[in-house]
Amino acid sequence: MPSENDAPPLTSAQQKLRKGTIYGALSVALLTLSFSLTMPHMQGRRDELGCDSMCLGSMTSARSTLSLMGSAVIGRWSDSTSMQAHGGARKICLLVGSLATLLGLVIAANTNSLEGMWLSLIPGALFQQNFNVLKALFSDYHDEVAVAHESSTKQASSDRAASVGLLGMAVGLSFMMGPLAGATILATFEQATWAAIIATVLSLILVLRLPQSKPMKNDKTDEQSPSKKSFWSMLNVPAARTPAAILFMSIRVCMAMAFHIFQTIWTASLKSRFDFGPADHGKFMSFIGLTYALSQGFVAKYLLQAFGANTPKDRVRVVLACCAALGLGRYVAFETNSLVVVYAMFGLIVTALGVVNTVLTADTSRLASSEEIGGVFGILAAVENAAGMLGPILGGLLAYIHPIRAPLLAVVGLYVVVFALVWWGYERLVLKSHEKQAAKTK
Repeated sequence: MPSENDAPPLTSAQQKLRKGTIYGALSVALLTLSFSLTMPHMQGRRDELGCDSMCLGSMTSARSTLSLMGSAVIGRWSDSTSMQAHGGARKICLLVGSLATLLGLVIAANTNSLEGMWLSLIPGALFQQNFNVLKALFSDYHDEVAVAHESSTKQASSDRAASVGLLGMAVGLSFMMGPLAGATILATFEQATWAAIIATVLSLILVLRLPQSKPMKNDKTDEQSPSKKSFWSMLNVPAARTPAAILFMSIRVCMAMAFHIFQTIWTASLKSRFDFGPADHGKFMSFIGLTYALSQGFVAKYLLQAFGANTPKDRVRVVLACCAALGLGRYVAFETNSLVVVYAMFGLIVTALGVVNTVLTADTSRLASSEEIGGVFGILAAVENAAGMLGPILGGLLAYIHPIRAPLLAVVGLYVVVFALVWWGYERLVLKSHEKQAAKTK
């Protein structure tokens, strides 16, 4: 029976893409499930160990700081071309991330102290960057298909969006099911932790089954390989300094800042308007998880095919519409006293967020060659983590001006900035850079 390696180049590349996308999405779904299973028990665990609000804030800041460092380093390390004999750098980074998550869970399951809680967050926060590494790996798979068969821009954009959408859908569904299962089936933190360990082991097995990617080399591959550089020079990613990459960073930072500022006032607003309790929050988060999964898995692909794939201007209009929905939707959701309107607005918000994340990720994957794309994704994740550290602080400072209006108007203002950035630069910087990158690979 002929193997995958005996198939014609196009067929082999397509088989690898299909298999890698399914296994990758399932592996990140299980990792997300391992985290979300413990969520319903974390507050009780913190109360039991005497972790107050200051302790929780410190742990959140520490996690963001470690993730900021780890995302840049792991992302760039995944670009190395010297580990092909061992399965490829991307696959090794995924294994490291899964093992780090497993180590953190084992520490949590075998310790019953505040120190153990601190130690358990370190491995995963620092080394588990699987979601971003998988984006780079999927980009490699698509590059192989593109080389085997010269796809049109329309086909490449929609296909990449579909792969990224499947990844986002897997995360959304796990985020929906995990807290529900953790709260209703698993009675204690210990049970939830051991269930999370099982999910992580299954994720690790799926990572081992991922097909190896074949980086698309250029004439300077040997000079650029991260494994042949010093630590600091390894972090040098020329593609991340291009105008298109800087535009993406600016968009991502503004969106992350808007999210974190909004979160400083949103939970209290739900409590004051609708007397939200734990059960209400659980239903609301499950609704968000399901909507996000559907938006990334189905809506994004079909929206792009129907409205955003014909011309560059059409694609820009889709992103602009999503930006407008994100800003206006949050404002309306905060101002209304109808819970039905809140759900309707968040359905719109989460759908728009899923679509815009799918488009941004798919377009980012075409900015650089395989020798740098992992580093680009890592740096984007790092700047988002930095925004995650600064956003809550800025939200607290704005509350001194006005406890509600100042943070809310700042959120809307940030989305106005994102709208302006997309309107001004997306076509001229991002989509034209795609044409240049495609010319280099031919």
